[in-house]
Amino acid sequence: MNKRIFGLIAVILALSFIIASSSVAVEKETTGTKVKSFWQKLFSYPAKATDQSVAVVAETAKSTTTIVTKEVTTVGQVTSGDVDKAKALVTEPVNGVGETTYNAVKDTANIPVEAAKDEPAMPAEVK
Repeated sequence: MNKRIFGLIAVILALSFIIASSSVAVEKETTGTKVKSFWQKLFSYPAKATDQSVAVVAETAKSTTTIVTKEVTTVGQVTSGDVDKAKALVTEPVNGVGETTYNAVKDTANIPVEAAKDEPAMPAEVK
């Protein structure tokens, strides 16, 4: 099971880096600042995408840890005599991995959108 989880994390990380390195956001602006904006976004987009990728991987790792912790707790309960928890030995990890996979894929697909968002404009100084 651990190999599957680490394999899943590796696939998600690989997809995140592929998306981060292949996408570029370009905004329509006036002619004078268009080139400057393009170069700024060209270099800031990968950094934003990498930040989003790291966040997805961290959340996936956290969820995976939670699954393993619940499984160990359930094994302890079953081995100490709580036979009613035996069904959870199978269903909890399957449900947890399914939910983790769904969230990881959904969040990975949102990386380009989140990375392409512009920073909020700085308010102009009042003179």
